[in-house]
Parts: sequence; structure tokens; C-alpha cells
Amino acid sequence: MKFDETFYTMKLLLIFIQIVAASFLLSDELSGRWESKPSPKGSVTTVVFKSGNRFEGFVNKKPFVSGTYTYVDSVFHFSDNGCNGVAGDYRIIFYNNADSMRFETIQDSCTERMHGMERLRLGKVK
Repeated sequence: MKFDETFYTMKLLLIFIQIVAASFLLSDELSGRWESKPSPKGSVTTVVFKSGNRFEGFVNKKPFVSGTYTYVDSVFHFSDNGCNGVAGDYRIIFYNNADSMRFETIQDSCTERMHGMERLRLGKVK
């Protein structure tokens, strides 16, 4: 009986370690600086994904948003300091050898943010 308990405990621990490791690997897809091309009005949007699942957004190098996120199975769930703390869920679609991304709405009750996110295209800054 003792062997079975130890075996299953070790198996559960191994599964937990794999899940944690996978979440770190997935968040590495996002980590770093991403920028849009200039808009028709010349504005450039920058998003910096930081350690600890934090992010900051800038327009023309001026801070405009910050928050926290999770990213699992292509789903980007976040809350920021806008929209009265309402969270949003988006699918991230990578393209162009995974150095560009766009967002597809899953759920977001903040209409203004949703329209901005759906238009946003970001490229990885190397």
C-alpha cells in the first residue's frame, strides 16, 4: 500500500511540474517588446510583456495602460487599469514566422477596448 501512495504522489508531482514548466514556456512566446506599425495618424503602439505576467502599453512612448495576464492554450486573459477593472479574453494568433500577432475576441464587455484590440497588429522587436 505504501508503494502505491508514493508512486501516485510522485506521478502527481511530475504532472504539476510539467504544467508549471509549460506555462513558463508558453509565456516566453509573449515576453519582450512588441510594436505596431505607425497608424494613419502616425501613432505607434508598444506593448512590453514582463516577468510575473505583467504588461505595460505605450502610445508614442507614453504610458497608457498596464495590467496582468495569463496566457494558456493561445488564450490571453488580462485585466488592466482601464475599463473599470473588467477583464477580457482574446485568442492570440501568431503569423509571419511567429514574430507578429493579432487578437481575436473571445469575450470582452469593454467595447472600446475590444475594438482597439481587434485592430491591433504587433510585431516582435528584436
